Amino acid sequence: MSREACKFFSGSFAALAYVHAAYAVAVSRGIINEPVFLGRRWGVGFMWTEAAIYSALGLTLGYLGWGATPQEQLPEAAGFGVDEQSA
Repeated sequence: MSREACKFFSGSFAALAYVHAAYAVAVSRGIINEPVFLGRRWGVGFMWTEAAIYSALGLTLGYLGWGATPQEQLPEAAGFGVDEQSA
């Protein structure tokens, strides 16, 4: 996967983690009801688990996108303003 794709998916997973954490806080405070999907109630613990998984994926992809060294190294620039006689 390219560095740019890792950066994009890192941000996407970070957003999903933030939304799941905010939703879990809202459910635990009683602002909204627990979601019912496929005939099952999805509790706060499941939401925090999803937030943790999405955070881990976002951090991993962020490291691969921003933290890893690029594959192509740029050539080193010659010393600007330094002539050969003074060196």
